[in-house]
Amino acid sequence: MRLEGSLDAFSLPDIFALLSMTKKTGGLHLRRPGAHGVVWFTTGALTGGASDVSRQTFARRVVGSGLVTDDALAGAVDRSLAEEGLGVVRALQQDAAIDEGALHDIGAEHVVDTVFDLLRWPDGDFAFVIDEPNPDDVGVSRQVDDVVAEARRRLEQWGNVATTLPSPQSVLAISSNPNADPVLSRDEWSLLALVDGRRTVAAIVGLAGRGEFSVASSLAELVERGLLRIADADTDESASLNRRHDLLARLEGSTGTAAAAPPVPPAAVVVEEVVMDDSEDDDDDEEEGDPEDAAPVAAVHRIAAAPTKAGRAEITPKRPEPFRPARQPEHPEEPMPAVAAVAGGAPAPTPAAASYIERDPSVNKSLLLRLIAGVRGL
Repeated sequence: MRLEGSLDAFSLPDIFALLSMTKKTGGLHLRRPGAHGVVWFTTGALTGGASDVSRQTFARRVVGSGLVTDDALAGAVDRSLAEEGLGVVRALQQDAAIDEGALHDIGAEHVVDTVFDLLRWPDGDFAFVIDEPNPDDVGVSRQVDDVVAEARRRLEQWGNVATTLPSPQSVLAISSNPNADPVLSRDEWSLLALVDGRRTVAAIVGLAGRGEFSVASSLAELVERGLLRIADADTDESASLNRRHDLLARLEGSTGTAAAAPPVPPAAVVVEEVVMDDSEDDDDDEEEGDPEDAAPVAAVHRIAAAPTKAGRAEITPKRPEPFRPARQPEHPEEPMPAVAAVAGGAPAPTPAAASYIERDPSVNKSLLLRLIAGVRGL
């Protein structure tokens, strides 16, 4: 006898009850456009299944649990490819690469999740293949009545989950401002670690190693507690913070926190240089009686000192001697010997003119000697 038909005529729980009462063994395939699922029976009990046969849903769940090493998984995949009818999870079990008790718990939960997913199909066709073996039969056996009852209970709660998470393609992000101090269980923490602001709910379900109902329910609860949020352009908290900081940056730029303006080069320094005309012939020095010859010829030049790289002004052209402004002598000069003689006194010995000249190294020595000679000739 071939059992097949449409889900519009027979509900899935009724089909399960029929296969359970008749103690059938094989695979019940359900199809609709773009989807293909299967549930395996052994003597009327549920032993496995997949809501999407194009994916290794059971194997992905085992991998997500963190109980399998990379080497063990690679070996199981190779065996599954080489041996027809051998599933990846069954190969892991045969290689003793996973704890047997943990594998049975995962398998039993996977059966319930598969039936829950298939019960949500609004339509489709079914066909039962007698004696079709389950490639991932790991010894799990669940009674149909218990599985269907648990799946229906989940369907009643699914409405609230769907309200909080409107779509499997909804992207979740961690909230920066939770409603209260977060208190997380171990499973909730593992889910929170998978939320990166880019993954969808469906992607997190696939990575978590748990069923869709379990993962989606936990994610919806975290959203209601304010620890997670639905990420979109209008509620992007990081973008909002960036906009607010940009507004404050406008004030910070006006108070000097912005990049400093390039330094203004110092203004040119105007230096007045007194140049004594010293170009007269030495013979004129002997004419001490001519006051015009003794008068110095001064020329004032204004030199613009251009700033150097170090910020200092440099005088051009350079002088052989350092320029210093005029200053008062530290010691007043004593009367000249000629004046003392006119008063009737004996000329007092005076230091040589050179001693006066040596007091200030910045004085033009040649000029002073000519001036002294001119004063003595008066």
